[in-house]
Amino acid sequence: MAVSIPRADDPPVGDLGANLREARKKLGLTQEQVAERSGVHATEVSRIEAGKRDPQVSTVLRLAAAVEARPGELLEVSRKG
Repeated sequence: MAVSIPRADDPPVGDLGANLREARKKLGLTQEQVAERSGVHATEVSRIEAGKRDPQVSTVLRLAAAVEARPGELLEVSRKG
């Protein structure tokens, strides 16, 4: 079994989740509605928003379409801190 060790230069997965949540709320959508629009299970949407999952590119593309955002907007890294 392969174990993935995060590197210091890996972008934070949490930014993707926060960006997805912000885009979803801007449209007034629930996680379940995003799931229906994207074909990504609601549990997976929840985990991505919580920063617990690092989705495949195809999933990011589907989620971006569901929340009417460009994929790059969801992947944007916060410069806070």
